[in-house]
Amino acid sequence: MMNLLLSLKAAGQVASIRGCSILDGPHWYSTYRCADGNFISVGSLEPKFYALLCKKLGLAGDSSFDDGYDRDAWPELKQRFSEIFAMRTREEWRTLLEGSDACFAPVLDPDEAARHPHMAARGVYREIDNILQAMPAPRFSGSSLPIPGPIPLHHEDPSTIRRGWSKPDRCGITARTDCCE
Repeated sequence: MMNLLLSLKAAGQVASIRGCSILDGPHWYSTYRCADGNFISVGSLEPKFYALLCKKLGLAGDSSFDDGYDRDAWPELKQRFSEIFAMRTREEWRTLLEGSDACFAPVLDPDEAARHPHMAARGVYREIDNILQAMPAPRFSGSSLPIPGPIPLHHEDPSTIRRGWSKPDRCGITARTDCCE
């Protein structure tokens, strides 16, 4: 990922000043507060996705939005997007934009993310002892990763917590358990 950012910097797309780069300055690559206080995110980097986002927002005929790469226009257009996204709830934006190529996603808390159909279908989260946990990643076909154990309690004996660390991994390496006594 760092090489992507370095190549963008070399191409003049990433600046050291916050809010001036292609990934943190434009109106089409940001998060916005909705009418219900929740947030959505957009990332319509490519012109065809940006055009679709503008169309879905009812801005297709507004010439102010014609050149999404005009850095001088970004602050004003970001303000306009803020006003537009503040007019509906996150769920209303989800209904309009989710599943399209407008490069949209609702900003979800961990519990909402766990219930989202995309995450549920991929088994990203699991409840273990009534505590939501993220499953190991990455997962490749033909391999399996161990399911995490219960989350230790803050008063739990450290030797109990480290017990699972002393097993040799698949390469035969055994983690040290004497360093934390």
